[in-house]
Amino acid sequence: MVAILHVTASMSPEWGGPPLIVAGLTGALQRQGVRSEIVTATGRRVGTGLLPTPDVAVHPFRAELPARIWTGYSRKLTRFLDNEIPRFDLVHVHEIWHYPGYMASRVARRRDVPCVVSFHGELDAPRLRYKRFRKWVYRKSILDRILQSADALHAVTRAEQARVAELGYDTPVFLSPNGIGLDTPDALASPDTSDFLTRHPRLRGKRVILFLGRIHPVKGVDVLARSFAGLASSFPDAVLLVAGPDEDGARRGIERILRSAGLSDRAVFTGMLTGGDKLSALTLAELFVLPSRSEGMSVAVLEALAAGLPVVISEQCNFPEVAEAGAGFVVPGDEAPLAEAIGALLSEGGRARSMGRKGRRLVMERYTWPSLAGSMADFYRTTAGSRRRRSPPLHGRGRPP
Repeated sequence: MVAILHVTASMSPEWGGPPLIVAGLTGALQRQGVRSEIVTATGRRVGTGLLPTPDVAVHPFRAELPARIWTGYSRKLTRFLDNEIPRFDLVHVHEIWHYPGYMASRVARRRDVPCVVSFHGELDAPRLRYKRFRKWVYRKSILDRILQSADALHAVTRAEQARVAELGYDTPVFLSPNGIGLDTPDALASPDTSDFLTRHPRLRGKRVILFLGRIHPVKGVDVLARSFAGLASSFPDAVLLVAGPDEDGARRGIERILRSAGLSDRAVFTGMLTGGDKLSALTLAELFVLPSRSEGMSVAVLEALAAGLPVVISEQCNFPEVAEAGAGFVVPGDEAPLAEAIGALLSEGGRARSMGRKGRRLVMERYTWPSLAGSMADFYRTTAGSRRRRSPPLHGRGRPP
């Protein structure tokens, strides 16, 4: 059985998509004969909770004071990687800016263990412009070497694959999309939303437009708020539901936009939703919107499609398959086209329901972890086997029992 060590800055639900991806992927890999373990930081800046991974061992390490500057910094995590990486056939680094990924790639190179790197959208041009100078310095001093020395890079969209070549990296790229667990659509059959509505009574009897994700400038929630302001008078029973954690105080700016349009009483902010609360939000929603300025491949979009919701997403979400399948609208990330697409779905109920059915079918046929894990397992075996043929392991390198 091949053994993979997944290294990520956080496994907290607050962190967004990457923890969901790691949890879903590693669970599905177990059933493909790939043994996985996860190393992550916890605490300062990365969250304290851990997503459940019943079949996969998670090794969390408390972030220390330098994590204020370098997210996920932990000396105990470093010692664990140095001691334990030789037990594994391959190291898979998730995300690229944080200390755990840096240290894992460094130790893997020193210990002659194959290393694969996933970006989760972080090389997209708008992401690189955010905190531009710091990222430029990090790329030139550290990241370029990590990506060039990796055995392979993992891209989740064709756009991300093309971006690797555009930035000049010649490391082999494996293309495989994100997925969701089969349990997600099954659980959406008939959730009880009464408790959720009791806590958020403004949603009762309303037509809910759902945003689900981090409230962060890159997610384009400000564009959504202005689009909603432009169409609210035409749909007086529509309510905007913004479900996600506030990052860097971005929520205040969204509230100002809504307040200036006189729509404060037609927007509901819930904070981060998980479990039954997230299912309730998906069930109550009439459509889902993600006007992101940059995206790898959004798990929230997949969840909305699996719930049977028509979706409106920006072109920068890098998911053209939505339009190709007739599951929603893919539009420029500007207010006018976004408002037009939302208005079309609110006006044409039959069309919206048809799109929702097509979206659910798209996810079930192409984007569940059980259907994707097999190709990932083959990729891991091939990559690890290729390294072993090129250079023998270090003397004394062990294997997990």
